[in-house]
Amino acid sequence: MNKIFSFFKASAGFLKRNRVRLSTILVIILLLEDIVEGVVPHDVDGFHDFLGAIGLFFVVCGTFLRSWAAGIISKDKVLSTTGPYALTRHPLYIGSLLMALGFCAIIDDGENILIILLVIFAVYLPKIRDEEKSLAQIFGEEWNRYTRNISGFFPKPADMRSNWSLSQWIRNREHHTFVLALSGLFILELWHEFSRYSVTH
Repeated sequence: MNKIFSFFKASAGFLKRNRVRLSTILVIILLLEDIVEGVVPHDVDGFHDFLGAIGLFFVVCGTFLRSWAAGIISKDKVLSTTGPYALTRHPLYIGSLLMALGFCAIIDDGENILIILLVIFAVYLPKIRDEEKSLAQIFGEEWNRYTRNISGFFPKPADMRSNWSLSQWIRNREHHTFVLALSGLFILELWHEFSRYSVTH
């Protein structure tokens, strides 16, 4: 029994440590499967395609939220409580979720959404709990006061003024996410146009 528990604990630790890399691999696999199955993504060029427009909106909002948060946060050094952190304790994760849901809406494959939600519940929620425990140890009463006023995921009206820093945004390597989001939208639009061209010729 102890061996089984140790195995699951080690597996959970591996997933949490490598969540970004594994999530990227998973997304690539899902995209390749959709290409093989002949899925045609929705159009993100313009607002005539409802799901395409909704997906684009979610991706843009998620990218903006992540960029806003990444330009403020100094991980494990200062407790960030301004800007998006005055709305929710986890704007980076919420931004990632919005981006993932946006891309899923554009591709419009229900299986993708189910798998993404499974990954969130199995990998990201435990990671968030671990991070909150770590922050409680580092910041003590300051963290306790913050969590009493700010929800983990559900934003509320707040003073969102903050000192956003481009250098902090770069130090947090958020430009990688920004480039990936733009590249993803560009690739999906090319995929949409190529699929439409293939059908009409």
